[in-house]
Amino acid sequence: MSEVRPTYDDEIDLFELFKTLWDGKWKIISTTFVAALIGVVFSVNKPNSFEVSTAIQIAKPSVFLPYTTLNSLLKQKGLYYDKELNEGGYKFNRESVFNTFVVEFNDYEEMVDVLSEDEFVKQSIRGLDDSQKQKALIGFAKKFKIVPPSNKEKKWHLKFEWHNDYEGRSLFSVALQKTLINTQKTLKNNIDELAKAIERQNTYKLEKLQDDLNAIKENEKEKIKKRIIFLNEQYSIAIELGIETNKLNANALSQNSQNQISSSINPNDVPYYLRGSKAIKKEIVLIENRSEEDILLMADGKVEVDKEIALIQNDKSSSQLKKAAKLIERDNPKDWVVFNMQLADANSQKKSSLYIALSIVLGGFVGVIYVLISNVIRKRKGHLEKA
Repeated sequence: MSEVRPTYDDEIDLFELFKTLWDGKWKIISTTFVAALIGVVFSVNKPNSFEVSTAIQIAKPSVFLPYTTLNSLLKQKGLYYDKELNEGGYKFNRESVFNTFVVEFNDYEEMVDVLSEDEFVKQSIRGLDDSQKQKALIGFAKKFKIVPPSNKEKKWHLKFEWHNDYEGRSLFSVALQKTLINTQKTLKNNIDELAKAIERQNTYKLEKLQDDLNAIKENEKEKIKKRIIFLNEQYSIAIELGIETNKLNANALSQNSQNQISSSINPNDVPYYLRGSKAIKKEIVLIENRSEEDILLMADGKVEVDKEIALIQNDKSSSQLKKAAKLIERDNPKDWVVFNMQLADANSQKKSSLYIALSIVLGGFVGVIYVLISNVIRKRKGHLEKA
């Protein structure tokens, strides 16, 4: 007895395919309806969120005109910021202030501080420990961004995504204002610290110069001691030789010098005791009676050191920097950047129509696959029963 094997037709019969789908139309409709219903429920229950964006601009140059003197002073003291020559310097203009503002905001401190007072956030982090709360707050804060210009966009933008458009605008605005206030404090403190640094530097220089003066004085005293020893020796010789008054013919020596008459006698080589004991004794008395001030005044190098001390004592840069810090403190930081959250563009992230459309398509696709597979299984069972 020969075995009868079932045969299968691998060719696709479009008519048969459409007939199968038509016969299973209610199953396809049912799955499509159920999927659409699920899509509607999902769309309704999914929390909505809004993506909001608005431009933020650097303030006009005129806002920072009062700080022209400050920048000039920084240049004069060699403290002005230069990307290539002085990266550790300072400057106060609209670009530097804006950069400080962005850096201040990106530490999330102000944003976290504002969000921690929001009722929605409080409910969201309830029950978490301190570490988890901090992580959650930073996660919320990262939804608020200051976005730098891209290749297509030349402007900076404020962007955030939040469940409530108006609440998000308010939170962002408050955080930005706090950031501006902290930026103001940072810049003011930087200038104050710079003024203090100059004061400390000047104090150190003055102390060093005072040490130099003391050294000059001591050096001059040593010279005087040597001079007095020399004079005492010359005085003793003059007394011993009985030379009481000057025996030098200074006029003759001077006349010979003026007439360019060669002389074997050099005035510097003439024995000092020839000046006489009276003159030498008087010189000794005068030198010994010099005051400390006179001794220092006669010293070499004293005038130059005095000039340096006067320059430092007359240096007004520290007080000028303190005045600039006060100017920063009195300024209104709200003028340093320009933005308006009321003009922001808001786009809802809840795509209800898209969710429902995708659900219908998916439901229809599942229904078609189910009908086709069911038909194939039914036919295979039929062939097996006949075999």
